This record gives sequence, C-alpha cells and structure tokens, in this order.
Amino acid sequence: MKLTHKRERFQNGSLTTEERTNGPSVWVFRWRESIKGSIVKRKAILGNVKELSKAKAQKEADKYRLKANTPKPTGPDTSLTVAELVEHYKERELGEDSGKAAKPRKAYLYIFNNYVLPKWGSLSLAAVKSVAVEDWLKTLPLANGSKAKVREVFGAAFRHAMRHELFPKNPITHVRQVRKRAGEPEILEPSEILAILGELEGVEPVRTAFLIAAVMGMRRGEIFGLKWQDVSFERAILHVRRSYVDGVEGPPKTDSSRRPLPIPPPALEALKAWREKAAYTEPDHWVFASEFHFGKQPLWPGTLWRRNVAPAIDRAKITKRKLGWHSLRRSYASLLLSSGASLRVSMELMRHSTSEMILQTYAQSVGDEKRNTGEKVALLVLEGGKAA
Repeated sequence: MKLTHKRERFQNGSLTTEERTNGPSVWVFRWRESIKGSIVKRKAILGNVKELSKAKAQKEADKYRLKANTPKPTGPDTSLTVAELVEHYKERELGEDSGKAAKPRKAYLYIFNNYVLPKWGSLSLAAVKSVAVEDWLKTLPLANGSKAKVREVFGAAFRHAMRHELFPKNPITHVRQVRKRAGEPEILEPSEILAILGELEGVEPVRTAFLIAAVMGMRRGEIFGLKWQDVSFERAILHVRRSYVDGVEGPPKTDSSRRPLPIPPPALEALKAWREKAAYTEPDHWVFASEFHFGKQPLWPGTLWRRNVAPAIDRAKITKRKLGWHSLRRSYASLLLSSGASLRVSMELMRHSTSEMILQTYAQSVGDEKRNTGEKVALLVLEGGKAA
C-alpha cells in the first residue's frame, strides 16, 4: 500500500478595514479553512482603527494566521493495518540507504516477519491493545531479553506511525516486559579456560580464536571479522575495524568498539604461529579464513563452537550450561575486576562507553574471590574490626 499525504496550502489571509454604520471602522482578518473536504471562509474582527494601529492589528492577525496554519489533529486511520504500517517502516527505515548497520536491519526484519506480522499483520492499528500485546509476549518461547527486543521493534513501528502522522498514539508504550534474565549467565573460571585450551591443543585455528576471546574479551563478530592488516605484530596492537556476523560484514557495534587493543604475549605468539600455517596471509585476507570458501569469507563461529569447542568442554568435564563465545567476554570482564584493574582500564579494554555496563551487565565475582571476601567480612565483624 502506497501511503501519501496531501500538502495543505499555507494561509496568509488578508488584513483589511471595514466601515461600520455607527462608530469607527474596524480591522478585519479573513482566511479560508478546510473542514471535511469543504472550503469555509473565516473572519475575525480585531478592533477599531482608533484603538489599533496597523502594526498592532497585524500582530493580532498573526495569532489567527498561526491557528489557521496549524495542522488539524486526525483520528486513528482504522483502515491502516499493521502489515501496511510495517511495509511503510521497512521502506523508510530498513533500506540499505537508511543509515542503519546491516546487523540491526536484519534483526528488525526477522522480528517483524517471524513474530509481529504472523500475529498482528491483518489487524488495524486501532485494534492493537497494550494488554493484548503484553499477554501475547508471555506466550512466546523466548528469553526475557528477546521478548523485550520484540516489544522494542513493535513499538518502533508505532513511533514511526506517529512521526509520519499515520496514527496518533503508540499502544506499545504501556506494554510491560521485563528484560532481566531468569538466571545469571555462566562464566568460566581461569582453570576451566586453561582446561579447554588444553583439549583444543593442535586444533587450529579454533584454539587461537578461543584464546583471543578468553584473554582479550573481544566479541565473536570482531574476532572473525579480523584481517591480517588489522594485526600489528611489531607494536603488539590489534585494530578493530569491522565485525562479521551471520555472513554480513559491517562496522563494529559502537564507536567505542573501534578502540585499538593491546595483544597479550600468549595471543600474539598464537597469531604468529597461525600465520605460519594459514593458507591466506595477505594483508586483506581474513585471519580466520574459510578454505571451503577459498578464503573469501571467514569461518563461522557457531559451527566451530559446535564441532570443536563444545566437545572440548565435555572432555574437560565442565558441566556449565549455555556456554558460548560471549561467555568468554563475560569471563574476561569478571577477571579484569577480580585482578584489581580499575574501572577506567576495564571499560577501555572492554570498549564500553560507560563503566556501568561492565558492573551491571558483565562482571561477576569469580570462584574463590567470593569466598575469600566473605571470610574477610566475617572476620572483620567477629573480631570487632581488627581483621586486616
């Protein structure tokens, strides 16, 4: 459905004088107004010519002129369906020239096509009610964070409708959906990371990619988006210039993500060793290139995890559930704080814009740190503040 809007003509109106049978002439402002498709002539008497100079009469006329040119509020377009609104949104907000990165565009399209449209597409905008959407979200077999994302995308469509004057309100604003996880995500302790690396010995380049994730805390898209030109072996610095997610190359997640990273010695040695073995080592080649695709795209991290890392975790007898590449980033953040790194340094190494992101989202106490801290507090209480 092609949605268009008729542009209203600007009303300048006219300011004139009109004689009266009794008393002085008066200033009169006239304009036209469109009401339900019909043009109606309007007139306002501003005052007599003795009380108002022409300049003052013009100021009074400006008030009516402003009112005449203020867009009239319209009621809900009950004929417009959710599917038509989503199509309007896709055309203007999710095109390749929209300015949005490929990954969020793909995510929005997936949510619209797989969740919003199957349930709500045929309904009019006026038929979408907050409580009904809230009840629907409860039925989705998704984590709380994913449900919150569905709510966010649905709400974005209605905000778009308001901005383009297609619908006057956003019912999703009043939809309640918690984002908090049902349980704390798992992180790996240093001994567990070491055990997995041991099981991956000789399995390249999986071991090198796993090591980089563990000791540098990089996102998986950043790791598999690396090219050899991004690695400065002489200065031991790594430049994050792109991200490769689900077969799509794009910019890093945020501006903060572009900060260069120091490469720890174990990771630097592993990268040097891998470059000696790799089939594709030109500056513009992927560090973790897929030989199956003749080096034209990097390996798929999900496939590597399922085929290589997950079995290594099992062999290491680690029973923690729902581990993935992002578990290593969480583990890295927790290890930064437990090692005594300042929030500022931790923030820059994690490449966040604020330190609160690390404290609230990523960092968890690791292993014996909780126990040792708890024992210190207990001693402090029981010994009357004498404990060191």
